[in-house]
Amino acid sequence: MTDLLTLLVLFGVVGSSQLACASPVTQKAEATRATSYSYSSFTYTKVTSTRYATSLSSPLSFATPFAPAFSEASTLLPDNVTYTTYSLQSSQTPSADGQYGQSAYAALWANLSYTSAPPITTTVSPTPVPSSELVYPPTLYNRIDYADLKLPSDFIWGVAASAWQIEGGLKLEGRGPSILDTIGAIQSDDNSSDANIADLGYYMYKQDIARLAAIGIPYLSFSISWSRIVPFGVAGSPINTEGLQHYDDVINTCLEYGITPIVTLNHADFPTAQATDYSTLTDNFLYYAKQVMTRYADRVPYWVTFNEPNIGIGNAFSSYNDLTHVLTAHAAVYHWYKEELQGTGQITMKFANNLAVPQDPSNSSHVEAALRYQDFILGIMANPLFLGEQYPSSVLNTPNLNLTPLTDSQISTINNTIDFWAFDPYVAQFALPPPEGISACAANSSNSAWPECASLTMIQSDGWLMGDMSNAYSSIAPQYVRQQLGYVWNTFKPSGIVISEFGFNPFDDSLKEGNAQRYDLERTLYYQDFLEEMLKAIHEDGVNVIGALAWSYLDNNEFGSYANQYGMQSVNRTDGTWERRYKRSIFDYVDFFQEHVSR
Repeated sequence: MTDLLTLLVLFGVVGSSQLACASPVTQKAEATRATSYSYSSFTYTKVTSTRYATSLSSPLSFATPFAPAFSEASTLLPDNVTYTTYSLQSSQTPSADGQYGQSAYAALWANLSYTSAPPITTTVSPTPVPSSELVYPPTLYNRIDYADLKLPSDFIWGVAASAWQIEGGLKLEGRGPSILDTIGAIQSDDNSSDANIADLGYYMYKQDIARLAAIGIPYLSFSISWSRIVPFGVAGSPINTEGLQHYDDVINTCLEYGITPIVTLNHADFPTAQATDYSTLTDNFLYYAKQVMTRYADRVPYWVTFNEPNIGIGNAFSSYNDLTHVLTAHAAVYHWYKEELQGTGQITMKFANNLAVPQDPSNSSHVEAALRYQDFILGIMANPLFLGEQYPSSVLNTPNLNLTPLTDSQISTINNTIDFWAFDPYVAQFALPPPEGISACAANSSNSAWPECASLTMIQSDGWLMGDMSNAYSSIAPQYVRQQLGYVWNTFKPSGIVISEFGFNPFDDSLKEGNAQRYDLERTLYYQDFLEEMLKAIHEDGVNVIGALAWSYLDNNEFGSYANQYGMQSVNRTDGTWERRYKRSIFDYVDFFQEHVSR
């Protein structure tokens, strides 16, 4: 029998695996004969090797500017704009210095004070990153080899952060207040999250950029503080020259070190004056955007108008109609940039989305709940932007929502004012109907699940968590990455997708000893697993993913918490140095792209 099977294998009639199954005794005998044991003299062997990160080539220049230089573009700015500087004197008494004078500026801050003041108030000069900081951590041995799956040479990969979360210096150099500034103010009784200091990024940006370049990260996504440029926040009010000069130097510093800037115009920190009436958003936002874009657009290839407005209801926005104002403001900036400034860069808007997956895909009510949730989170803004369509009917037909349908003219103006899809898919979640059913929930605006009317959970129908949970919000659940990308790709049909934020904050990370924080294995696993699934989405599913930006390059102020540490670098807030320190995740992240991006 054995000899016959051997012949069949030799002639290709059956495979060797069939031989193994058919002859377990023979298989065991072969394995036994292949194993031998011997003794030798024991010696210690070095099992790791020292490897250093490779810095970027610098400086970076573009063969063709992305827009006219300011000397030419300045003619597009409105006439009679006041350019000035403000210095906050909290004790200043009101005086007859006008609607936008120094005493009016002081009045903006009258109800906001902070426990601590920034210990640094001048820009810190960068210092070279010592080679000892650029040593790679021990190699991961549990990685699957996907080296043959490549990304194009122009793939957009890097890191991200936002102004309010890292800058500090809220009341310095002429900045006006934003709607986020109450977080950490004395009145909120939350002094531990005092955003007036944050990471001191406003004064340490040169060092931060130098550190990113030293480890080899080619793209930096950051936001401009609208109220640093327009302190009063409204069209026709004065422009703060110190703010303009600051961000001009941030962009120039990026280029000096070889980093391509990606600029967000608003990352949730609307000026306080704007928050009182979003019907004025288009005029105010365009006024601000013109000041920024005329000066910087020649050097910036990618722009983001708004960050995650689709989840702003109940936070920045009080009405779903405010999303219409966001869409029209975005479209106004897009049209001005492309048609009047003649910019050739690309513009997008960032969406928040944690894909709603039916807890039981075979149950039609679970599928309905998941799709309804996606209509509210993505469809409401993506329908007009990408498809040229009205708001989803499931949204418009929800009783008491009071969302005014878009007019044909609005849809025409908004449609195609976006060059690629950008979203922040940290994790997925399961959806199922609320206990009383979708229809009953939709008809009851006092229902806690209204208006989406989907019950959301991270627990599978069999009782297991979908993945390893973080300190808050995110989880390691890579099995849903391809579905998340596939839903967007096939539903809204964008030209390309940028994963504009994704990250993980390990449980109780802030309580760990420094070296334990530095070896952030869970964050590394999150990024590696996510990115490997992204490769499959590209190569197996045909999804055009054109970029990925990790959140965040520093442990920052997660809107009132320094415990939710998403950073790929730590910040020492205890010894007065504000020293940054690389974690292993940033090395492994760079390593992934250096392996997969074609050269």
